[in-house]
Formats: sequence, structure tokens, C-alpha cells
Amino acid sequence: MSGRSSPALKRRVQTLAAKGDDRMIELAEALAELWAMPQPLTAIGRPSTNLSTSRNSAAARSTTSSRFGKRSALGIPRDRLVRTGWTKLAAIAENLEAGAEEALALAETYTAKELPALLKGAPRKAKARTVLLRLTPRQYDQFEAVLLANGARRPKRGRGLSGKEKALMKALAQ
Repeated sequence: MSGRSSPALKRRVQTLAAKGDDRMIELAEALAELWAMPQPLTAIGRPSTNLSTSRNSAAARSTTSSRFGKRSALGIPRDRLVRTGWTKLAAIAENLEAGAEEALALAETYTAKELPALLKGAPRKAKARTVLLRLTPRQYDQFEAVLLANGARRPKRGRGLSGKEKALMKALAQ
């Protein structure tokens, strides 16, 4: 710890937050110092009103800093960490048992959504594709009837259908 007072640390966090992603590791380290202060963060207050981070986000960044910051024995270059991004680093920090280098390589290759499952050893799922149809009301009524006949269901509340994908694939297989 640098021995800074909480107001000085809060100002540092505000300054670093305003500089954007190129200073994210320094911001995480400053947040870690703020979390480590004798009084809890709730007593200090939110680090900044213009810092768009919640207490949970600040805690996650603090954890990320402790795992990947300058005091870490991992020795991973900061620019590589910045390119990887907060969300992926937080996922890696939670699952660091897999090995930091391997986990970081996965993070650089896959999306943040795919990463937690891959770190746990699950096989990669094929990417889903989105199909947009612009149908007239008559065409939609016909489309809806086919889906309902093949297993789609109406929700108890609201509009739309659930199970559309399975129902469509069943209809196409006939």
C-alpha cells in the first residue's frame, strides 16, 4: 500500500477512471488499495459519482488487480492485460487454477460469454445464428400456426412463442 489517505485515493481513482481503458490496471490497483483501507468502502463512500462502477464491480477489479497487478508474480505485460479487457480478466481471475498463461490465451481467442465454460473444461458450443423475418400479418399467422403445430408454446403472459427454434427445425424436417 502506498499509505495514501482515502480522499487522495478517491481522487486518484477518479483521475484514472477518466483516462479510460489504457489505465485499467492502475485503476484496479488503486481500487484494491481503497478496498484494503481499515474502514470499509461503505464508510468511505463510492469512489466517485462520475466513476460508473458499482461496489461489486470495484471488488471484482480489486480482485483482478491482486491477481494480475504489478505485485503479481505472473509477470504478464500490462498492454496484453488491457487488450484482454476487464470482463475476461475477471473470469480468468476466478478460475486461475487452470494456469494464467493458458487462461489468458483462451481469453484472447474466445468471447467473454464462452470463457467461463471453457475454463472449466467444457467443449466449445457452435455459435448460434440469428434469423430475422419480415412477415406480413397474414404470413406471421401462418408461420405461428406451423410453429404451434410443431411444439412451440404460448407463454402464460405476454406475446410471442417459446420453443420456436425446435418447432421450426421439426417443421423443416417433415
